[in-house]
Amino acid sequence: MLLEENNHRKWFAIVYLVAFFLLEIMVITNNFIVTGFDQTAQHIFSSMVTPFNTKLFTIITFLGSPAMDVIYLVIMALLFYRIGRKDSSFWIAFILIGGNIISYLIKITVKRSRPTGKIIPASGYSFPSGHVFGTMLVILTLIFLVLPTLKSLSTQHIITAVLIIWLVIVAISRVYLRGHYLSDVAGSMLLAGAWWECSEMLYLKYYDTIGNFLKLNNTNQ
Repeated sequence: MLLEENNHRKWFAIVYLVAFFLLEIMVITNNFIVTGFDQTAQHIFSSMVTPFNTKLFTIITFLGSPAMDVIYLVIMALLFYRIGRKDSSFWIAFILIGGNIISYLIKITVKRSRPTGKIIPASGYSFPSGHVFGTMLVILTLIFLVLPTLKSLSTQHIITAVLIIWLVIVAISRVYLRGHYLSDVAGSMLLAGAWWECSEMLYLKYYDTIGNFLKLNNTNQ
């Protein structure tokens, strides 16, 4: 089994969900606190616009795009499947598919328009950010499934710090390029955290059922 029982997961999930829904309500109602933070962030990043920064953040936003995040997660799922860790492989697939469905449904429900003056083209709705949501799921998968296979704790900590910095950089790229507001990327992190915690609880609850299904597959093979 990948995970152990932990009562903290339920409370983490609740905190993430409550914080996300409060932010979502503030976004929908154009709350002055959220709009104020968003406008301040856009003003700050507008003063940083240069050809070099734009090229750099365009590359970063591509590497952190939903399409690339799907590729990263699919590669990890296939690698886990190949080495015989089918539960990890199927769980990653579940996180990927379920997460994308949830993110999309929220987007078409909130229907928040993207910021004006986009530096590079961006279609669809703004809240939450698919880039940041997918990137955080990739990072959480690496931290909790891949890094524990490394023997050195110091190496795990260093890579974890690098991954967190990468998440922040991807989030900054979305605001810099005016593809999203600051509240969009914040909401994405809260949603990804909530989905991850809920997925862990679902995994633990249905582990035996999934395990029997996987054994059945092995028998048929």
